[in-house]
Amino acid sequence: MSTKTTFKRIALVAVAALGLGMLSVATPANAAVTQSLVASVGPNGETSLTVVGTSPSALVRLDVTSNDSSAVGLQANESITARVIGVPTSVTAKTVAANGGSMADTTTAQATNSGKSDFSIIESRGQTTGVVGSATGSTYGTTNWATLATFAASANNDSSTAGSDANNLVSGDGTNADGVLGSTNTGFVNMDSNQATTVAGNYVKSYYVTIIPRTSATVIDQGAYTFQFQLTDANGIVRGTKTVKIDFVTAAATSDAVITLTQAGSFMKGASILPYDTQTGASAGASLKVTLKNRDGGLIRSATGTVVKPTVVIQTSATGATAMTDSTTVTVDDNGTYGQDWGSDEDGYGAGSLHAQDGVFGARFSSTERNKHNSRRTT
Repeated sequence: MSTKTTFKRIALVAVAALGLGMLSVATPANAAVTQSLVASVGPNGETSLTVVGTSPSALVRLDVTSNDSSAVGLQANESITARVIGVPTSVTAKTVAANGGSMADTTTAQATNSGKSDFSIIESRGQTTGVVGSATGSTYGTTNWATLATFAASANNDSSTAGSDANNLVSGDGTNADGVLGSTNTGFVNMDSNQATTVAGNYVKSYYVTIIPRTSATVIDQGAYTFQFQLTDANGIVRGTKTVKIDFVTAAATSDAVITLTQAGSFMKGASILPYDTQTGASAGASLKVTLKNRDGGLIRSATGTVVKPTVVIQTSATGATAMTDSTTVTVDDNGTYGQDWGSDEDGYGAGSLHAQDGVFGARFSSTERNKHNSRRTT
């Protein structure tokens, strides 16, 4: 046996003994580290959104889960970076190289191969946070998806650097338009389906960003873009990468929306149909649920973040009539007031909230076309 062969075998034995063939990354037990990321465009974790309107923008919620309830949310040197990684190609010959990439700053117009995507991103605030206290003292925040930041000065623009200019709409680290969120950004707890009843049990903090088309970019009626958010800890280790798909259309007629109507029970002729859950007689429990979704089963909102509402009419037939008669248009709305329109507060939504923000509308109709919405919430 040659000396060279002997040395090789000795080296292999040493590697096996030391376990060098198995690489792993360990985090010190006493280090507070963000562990995972969730990106969503709706209250129940939805990741697909269609925006209807000619001046579009969209809100995204970013949930960061930590491993220590005493240090929730992004810590020093931890960050979330936003990029465009997918572009539509069926209408215009877009490419990721020309129309994707960085979302940093709001002052650079879109230009082919500029390294800047068709979109800018503005770190946002303005939500009403939940409170983690006790099983009876905790409150849950409901995201207002119409609370959007803007290119101009706005109370919804989140300044991540104290003493910076009013808009913070310049490129560079530490501003709210640099495409990177950090530990100084405003965070919120107990938002939507992220629910904790004790401080020790709270590990999630939510952050918000507003996506806005870059100047000169053509994004409406083009198709869906894919936005990526990547969470990196203080050691430079990627802890999570999530994406959402958003498309922007001129009008509802071009949204390819899908409406599904589901009936429960029977609406009987002559039965009393009330606007609340107090149905009596043969029609007790009768209801209609309308689901409005985009082509991917995602949500549909207006360019200002409000719910896009379907138009509803009730058809009736009179004795001896040969045709159906349409009622006046039913009001599909929600002002958050119990007993009015779709406003019921039985599951924790506060006054003024949009109960149909998940695209599901449930109704009971009366002779005056009033209705009641049973909102849906994931717990």
